Amino acid sequence: MEENKLLSVIVPVYNVENYLDRCMESIVNQTYKNLEIILVDDGSPDRCPEKCEEWAKRDSRIKVVHKKNAGLGLARNSGLEVATGEYVAFVDSDDWLEPDMYKELMHEAIEHDLDCVYCGFRQQLPSQNFVDYVDMSGVIFRDGEVSELSRRFVLDFSHEPLHFSVWHGVYRLKLIDFKFVSEREYMSEDLPFTLMFLQRCRSFSYLPKALYNYVYNAKSLSRTYNESTFKRALSTAGLVNDIYRGTEHEGAGNAYAFCQVYFLMRFPIMKSKISLRRKYQIFKKIIQDEAYGEFLSNSKNFVFRKGIKYRLLKSIYNMHRKKRVLLNFLTIVAVSMKKG
Repeated sequence: MEENKLLSVIVPVYNVENYLDRCMESIVNQTYKNLEIILVDDGSPDRCPEKCEEWAKRDSRIKVVHKKNAGLGLARNSGLEVATGEYVAFVDSDDWLEPDMYKELMHEAIEHDLDCVYCGFRQQLPSQNFVDYVDMSGVIFRDGEVSELSRRFVLDFSHEPLHFSVWHGVYRLKLIDFKFVSEREYMSEDLPFTLMFLQRCRSFSYLPKALYNYVYNAKSLSRTYNESTFKRALSTAGLVNDIYRGTEHEGAGNAYAFCQVYFLMRFPIMKSKISLRRKYQIFKKIIQDEAYGEFLSNSKNFVFRKGIKYRLLKSIYNMHRKKRVLLNFLTIVAVSMKKG
């Protein structure tokens, strides 16, 4: 394949001294060679800044950006500011790629003149076992089909038709006229990016192959609970709602925003080490929160609303088996449903 399209690969780097070499080896050894590799040192406190410079000396395709620590999303923005490729990709610096990943993605993008191409990925669990995630069969979406996928994305909350992480795709750079949000203010920096890109995208393809190796991090902000978690979840839901406001999918956006509070809060809370009583108090706060109630009331599908609350209730029962807490929570949900 003629490698006539430059691909910019943005790699935010922070506190990954033990993993950076593995990541970089997998990038510089890609069989697709027309790469611009942008390492963004996000004020890393370890030897990563020096290692970035060492890599730049070894390979002329590598650029290094040093910046004050601000988080993953804003580090990606710094990379986008200096990217010059026709397409752009993102890699988390503790992950690694299969050798042909960009060759296969770029071949698909160039051959069919696509705005975006995704692939499946392989997740490394804490047990060191691997699980492959391939979301759909190989297919090309264009125009109205992209819009339909976007609709499915916001409505089918229990199983998104496309995993929203940005690192398993290549994107036409000129369509990215927006910025990543900060994961310090929102529960996810990837979700808004994917939703906004889909609104601008007119064609994309999915390769049903696991070509990206993702390391599960149980300590990431999106999987841990602290006092700011609910605020960040509501901010994320509000942003999702704003993205779809005024579009043909506005109703779905309201529903999806509501779902985001549920999903973004459920797992960090349930897996946290806080007491059962504290978990009960947190879920009570969620149910009674005014902003949460607004997302619920704006969702046009009544059954959809009730189904989510049932799932929330059922998850507490299944995970704790505490009848007294369940009955208390049932009372709260029942009162809330009457108000809805």
